[in-house]
Amino acid sequence: MIIEKLRIDDYDEIHQIWSNTNGITLRAIDDSKEGIERFLKRNPNINFTCRINGNIIGGILCGHDGRKGFIYHVVVKENYRDRGIAKKLVGHVIKSLKEEKITKISVLVNSDNISGNDFWESLGFEYFNDLKYRILPLDELNT
Repeated sequence: MIIEKLRIDDYDEIHQIWSNTNGITLRAIDDSKEGIERFLKRNPNINFTCRINGNIIGGILCGHDGRKGFIYHVVVKENYRDRGIAKKLVGHVIKSLKEEKITKISVLVNSDNISGNDFWESLGFEYFNDLKYRILPLDELNT
């Protein structure tokens, strides 16, 4: 198993995994190849893939604004789950964010994604029931 930085050349393979994973919400522009390329240029050191025998079997997409990190997608192919791969990917992100002096990380998880919520809780991510998430799409393609 090899964990390495996510590169734009990995896009087709990782996008296929995102598309086939329950609980992952993709947006037309943001998760397009062009959107991910822009994202990786802005956040070159905190996104990773996991490979086995040269094939991507998981990955993590994370960015930061200079103050707080935000995890967008964490995926592991179904037949590779329960091996600690997602936990290792998150560990790489945490280490990389600390190196960039980021002191807090957030993640949004669909409320009906029980396994996802259990996973984040097991890693110590707190649940805040007094917050409301709000979004304003700035383009009609990402509604």
